[in-house]
Amino acid sequence: MIGHLPDGSGAEQVLAQSTKPTVVLIHGAWADASSWNGVIKALTADGYPVVAPPNPLRGVALDAASIAAFLKTIPGPVILVGHSYGGTVISAASAGNPKIKALVFVDAFVPEGGESCLSLLATAPPPPKDLFVAVPFATASGGDADLYLAPKYYGAVFASDVPAPIASLMAITQRPIANSALNEKSPEAEGWKTIPSWYVVGDLDNVLPPKIQLFMAHRAKAHISHVYGAHPSMIEHPGATVDAIVAAATATNDPSSLLTLDQRVG
Repeated sequence: MIGHLPDGSGAEQVLAQSTKPTVVLIHGAWADASSWNGVIKALTADGYPVVAPPNPLRGVALDAASIAAFLKTIPGPVILVGHSYGGTVISAASAGNPKIKALVFVDAFVPEGGESCLSLLATAPPPPKDLFVAVPFATASGGDADLYLAPKYYGAVFASDVPAPIASLMAITQRPIANSALNEKSPEAEGWKTIPSWYVVGDLDNVLPPKIQLFMAHRAKAHISHVYGAHPSMIEHPGATVDAIVAAATATNDPSSLLTLDQRVG
């Protein structure tokens, strides 16, 4: 038998937790799901169900299909979050899925149909010629290459506000992305066209310039917030990402709060 619960205690907390959407976190290139650790710690402490599946980093269509299949295993509403190239993946994976109640982009690509990550970076300063270490591999249609960030650029460019010892470990454990994935055009069906979205702009981003982030965020009519952080801003500043996710979840439960949330995070 379950004992009597005092007024305002466990039963209300369990009910509140059970109504919270599941937060699904999709990492980008040159990182892995551990890049969300600070965000996960805060969200789970607040009672949110959280999962952070691996992003294959093989290509937009393949990666989106992989995440879309994963989403089918989750009951109830979902807040889908993507960092960097993960934004491209969640844009495609969320299209036509009614359980996705909000999208949250963190220093992320939000492509229109026909755009690729590299085409969106066309106006950015050109990267160093030795930015990548390419490891060729064979495919059914020819060849491709896994692109790793050269260690000397990992902390300086990718994770510029992450403490050097941590950035060094991240450089060693980084997940490469297929060269073809950066060039692959996104599909016309993109979830952000119909699903409410939030965007966290990293104002110190050396990979995806803030100006380009803002262009994509405004085009998607996202609720925009800023953080004084580098490309993986959620590592040193998880609170900014958590705030955007909680704002999205609150709007999911109470659409009338959108105006207030815009004033808070916009």
